[in-house]
Amino acid sequence: MPVFVMATTTGEESMSADNTQVRVGVTGAVYVAPVGTTAPTEPYTPWGANWIDLGYCTEDGLTESLNEDRQEFKGWGRKRPLRTQITNRTNTFKIVTQETKAHTVSLFYGVDIADMTSSGTGDTQFISWNEPENPEPLYYALGMDVIDGDYPKRITVARAEVTAKGDIVYKADQTVSYDLTFTALEAASGVSAINYMLGKVPLPA
Repeated sequence: MPVFVMATTTGEESMSADNTQVRVGVTGAVYVAPVGTTAPTEPYTPWGANWIDLGYCTEDGLTESLNEDRQEFKGWGRKRPLRTQITNRTNTFKIVTQETKAHTVSLFYGVDIADMTSSGTGDTQFISWNEPENPEPLYYALGMDVIDGDYPKRITVARAEVTAKGDIVYKADQTVSYDLTFTALEAASGVSAINYMLGKVPLPA
């Protein structure tokens, strides 16, 4: 009878393991800009002046989702697919912002800032706008930083749209927050829809 021996891994044997590559999304930031705005080309430099920081976000942080639909192709009389083909690929990014300011309000209500009016001054200043009967889609360039000490992850989306929104809850024991889900859209010809930058992740030799 054959004898099966279960392999074990000790600390000495797992020299390829590297605990510095165990990452946590400790903090981060989300930015929007007009479509076509130049994005940083590496994850260590500040964002340009045209990128608007959406400010504080809830402790739930950023949720990135990648959904794919696949078509299976089977041979005649075969039970397993011979191959698959991706027929749909959708990237979404969900964030809940906590600051009430022109840009977060604009994103949630789908109203262009150019269509808002600021009235009054000082203690009596306020903004106002009319709810559009037929809202036009608003597109943005989207930038996101996820920070774990000096290990950054930066994501830029060339063209995005807010495609889902959560409820705004007004109550004394929580902040007024804006639950936004962005969907990455097809970018202009020759432009990558999404770019990822991971700091301090070496490629294999």
